[in-house]
Amino acid sequence: MLNLAFVCFMKVATHYRLSTPVRAVRLVEHPGSSLRSPTETLIEIPAESVIETEGPASSSGLINVIWNGNPYSVFFDDLRDCGEVIDSAAC
Repeated sequence: MLNLAFVCFMKVATHYRLSTPVRAVRLVEHPGSSLRSPTETLIEIPAESVIETEGPASSSGLINVIWNGNPYSVFFDDLRDCGEVIDSAAC
């Protein structure tokens, strides 16, 4: 009898509502790669905004998020301290 164990590696999107503003760096597409590159644009995502994570935090402590349809990078500690999880959904 063949026993198969299936491990599902799904991208989990978590949505946070910010209670206080969070600083973020704008990301842009990197030609020829699926990775994004940081820009020199630093913004502040305002309180009460809802943002969506794109995967887990990196070893540097940064996590990519989507806000208003645009990609940004924020410190996960800032996100955790300034936001509240409102839902998680497997993509």
